[in-house]
Amino acid sequence: MKKLREKQRRFQSWKSAYAMRLRKSSKPKKTYRKSKIRHSGVDQRVLVAPSHFIVLSTRSLQNGSDVNEYFSFLSKLRSVQSGNLTIDMRGVRRMIVDAALLFKAELSRLIELHGVRFDAIAPTSQRTQQVLKQTGIDTLLNLKIDIEPSREDVIHWRIAEGPRAGVDPTELEPMMADIEEVTGLATHPVYQGIIESIGNCAEHAYKNHPDVTWRMPESPSWWVFQQVKDGILMVVVCDLGIGVNRALPLTLSNEHGLLKKLMHLVRRTRGEDARALLAAMEYGRSSTGLHERGRGMKNAHAVINDHGEGDFYAISNKGCYTYRKSSPSTAGQSKTVKLRHSVHGTILGWRLPLEQASAESMQ
Repeated sequence: MKKLREKQRRFQSWKSAYAMRLRKSSKPKKTYRKSKIRHSGVDQRVLVAPSHFIVLSTRSLQNGSDVNEYFSFLSKLRSVQSGNLTIDMRGVRRMIVDAALLFKAELSRLIELHGVRFDAIAPTSQRTQQVLKQTGIDTLLNLKIDIEPSREDVIHWRIAEGPRAGVDPTELEPMMADIEEVTGLATHPVYQGIIESIGNCAEHAYKNHPDVTWRMPESPSWWVFQQVKDGILMVVVCDLGIGVNRALPLTLSNEHGLLKKLMHLVRRTRGEDARALLAAMEYGRSSTGLHERGRGMKNAHAVINDHGEGDFYAISNKGCYTYRKSSPSTAGQSKTVKLRHSVHGTILGWRLPLEQASAESMQ
């Protein structure tokens, strides 16, 4: 009888534990609501910005956690359809130029197409505050920043933007003035190529395509950041259009044989966006000796070759192409990479030394 009571006690203990587990499992799961703050009496969604705004990590790849966090943030931002959104910028420590430009473009798109109203919690970093003010991002975020930009790595940045209709050179005059101050040339040849590249961007980025059913920005539809510092010109251009992979077949719609040949040449390149970029570059090289403008990536690529040295890169959706020419006498080196994250548009960037041009103009 004693053993029976012991078995009964063990059974009762097990039964009680089992009943407890059943009660726990029957409880409704917690649901997590998007964090909200109250601003001017209105509840708003809050999106926390990452510490680093960065599109590419080392060696033109996207395998860093900071890159993943930036694109995760960007994905959430892109999904906003209407209403108010507060962006918490307190933790932002670093904003790389192309990532900052893409962020500005996405803010502009959401304001124009969806009527989203942004507010922001100011960054604690004074450097970040200066970047936001210098680039005009503070205005889009309705963020009041009292300090004036003073850092050497911030104050030289210039901004421009424009509609699909094209590029008005007068909008770029402040940028041209910076180049003239360094080189002594009233009309620097590299800038003509960059202006035409921006025009090409405006012309081809927003063509009608059967696969594109979403709305794309009208005005502004292209954005530019430029800096002339320590004799180095840096220009970054961004659009939120259909991408090179869709635009190239439209550009070559009357040259099916050429398109087929180009795609055959790049068939071993990984990723359809990367293949399209490389094909566009090959198309640009094939027409370098001609004077027609607006052919593929001709102008963007030729800026480096005509100048004799410098760096150029192009990112279109998930494709990345880089080109470097170290001196006029050496051949350029290029690389194409398939990216993990899409920029949902195209980014072009140049880095050109202007000191050589300045020295030549003094002779």
